[in-house]
Amino acid sequence: MQQGVVRSTTVLANMVTDEELSWLAKMPDISVGAHLNLTKGTPVTPFPRDFLDEHGGFSKKLVFSPAGGPVLPAGAVREELGAQIGRLEENGLSPDHLDSHHHIHGFASVLDVVVRLARERGLAVRAISPWMSDFLAAAGVPRPDRFIDSFFGKNNISQERLENMLRDALKSGVSTAEVMCHPGYSEGLPEGHTMYRKERELELETLSSPELMKWLKDEGIEVTRYEV
Repeated sequence: MQQGVVRSTTVLANMVTDEELSWLAKMPDISVGAHLNLTKGTPVTPFPRDFLDEHGGFSKKLVFSPAGGPVLPAGAVREELGAQIGRLEENGLSPDHLDSHHHIHGFASVLDVVVRLARERGLAVRAISPWMSDFLAAAGVPRPDRFIDSFFGKNNISQERLENMLRDALKSGVSTAEVMCHPGYSEGLPEGHTMYRKERELELETLSSPELMKWLKDEGIEVTRYEV
């Protein structure tokens, strides 16, 4: 973000510290979204116990079980997701978009809540599929023209691959594209916290490359904020 290659980030509001939020609020010209979460960490509201593990935390296994997403209680989901957005606002951030951890807004029951929250607050939403893009457009919710999720995972991370994905997007005629990325450090991450460790550092190296910034400039691609 400091080098200008990444202009947008999303925050797991139930897993971030006040100190981290304060640091982010001071970062200039950065787009911040709420990474809505029902699968990891502790809820910020009294969420129904049936969808929490034995420690009172969210459980991906429970939410993605056959009895999970389709029957998530709309009222509880709305209260929790609204509170997660509220936590960012209370710490000096102004979210301009919504997406979700593990793409939980792919569940129709969660997507309905997310669309309502987005319309009430005038926020954009990440469209994770062409169908969702059309659905959001029909609901009057802004979204990027294309969502690129293939700059992620083992053997998928290189500047050449990223350039090719962006070229393909340009050739298709889209004007805005979001590239999902997870740059970071593996050192200090607790064991079992994530399987995606060394790849974060490779993403960080790629996205911090001066050669990448030069290529983007030469191609006339503007790295922009995720805002309505």
